[in-house]
Amino acid sequence: MAKFSSKILLLTLAFSTIMAWNEQILAEDQAYGLTIQGEFIDVIDMHLHTGTWDALTEPYKERYSERVPKFLRFTMKYLLGSGLTSEGILKQMDKAKIRRAGVFAVYSPDTTGIASNEFLQQQINGHADRLLGFASVRTDYWNIDGEEQLKKLETVLGNANMVGIKLAHAHQQMRFDDPRFDGVYEIAGRLGKPIYLHTGTSPNPYTRLEPPYVDPKYLEETIQRYPDTQFILGHSGYDSFKVALTYLDSCIELAQKYDNVYLEPGALGARKAEKVLIDYLRIIKENNLIDRVIYGSDGPQFPGYTNSHLERFVLTMQDSNYTTAEMRALLQTNFEQLFKL
Repeated sequence: MAKFSSKILLLTLAFSTIMAWNEQILAEDQAYGLTIQGEFIDVIDMHLHTGTWDALTEPYKERYSERVPKFLRFTMKYLLGSGLTSEGILKQMDKAKIRRAGVFAVYSPDTTGIASNEFLQQQINGHADRLLGFASVRTDYWNIDGEEQLKKLETVLGNANMVGIKLAHAHQQMRFDDPRFDGVYEIAGRLGKPIYLHTGTSPNPYTRLEPPYVDPKYLEETIQRYPDTQFILGHSGYDSFKVALTYLDSCIELAQKYDNVYLEPGALGARKAEKVLIDYLRIIKENNLIDRVIYGSDGPQFPGYTNSHLERFVLTMQDSNYTTAEMRALLQTNFEQLFKL
């Protein structure tokens, strides 16, 4: 009887070992997605940037170049330039095993620079299965050409693979409660294009830090006026200037009150945000808002960032006792459902 039990134990161990090997081989061989506890998650990163070095503002170039030693800063033009094209973005996505991602146009000529809708369209053309475009709108001469800009926005949203809109109030010098920009929210709702809004502060030069530009509570009346518009509160109110969750409470309150409000945690998986990421994930879980959070990284930034952000995010979710189903919702299915993929 003892010999028979030993054989059963050995067979069980052998079977477990083979299954573990098979899982490892699957994880290594699959081109995209993560396998966690034997379950597959087809990760979507909704927050990546495109652009060119020449279109960045000089103060932003200087700040960005601080990431490398002085004697190597002349290389930044080439490293960043190639990294923000579709080729560079896809390489970062491949490294992270991310199959699909949202890519943003940006119009912030006074802070970071411009990545035009036209340039964005050029980058996502031919990559409909992987790159999803978020158009933006220029607002720096709004009193003069606002109607013209709205027409341009509506036109570009008709292009293939343009799935949403992106605004950055603090970068674009726009208050959240400024009704002059209601036309953007109206277009978003009418065309069924969810709108991503940068919330929280930024360390980038000349961005606004005052609450009406960074605290989404000032957006509440707009959310009430446009119930058909889907609002995604980017960065979830993360105060990157202070590395704190300063405006997360406002985001939580809005998401709990309104069904058309979602959160995005871009940059919270970055190395400098490690100390607040675990608190963020705990608060989201405690408030039963996992089904309202859509993963984004705010990449590609620098080589390997998109991958390291995702790795840090997944590890912290595991440490925070997220189930595989909860991780899949945050990393994949919430985006698919909102954008009807």
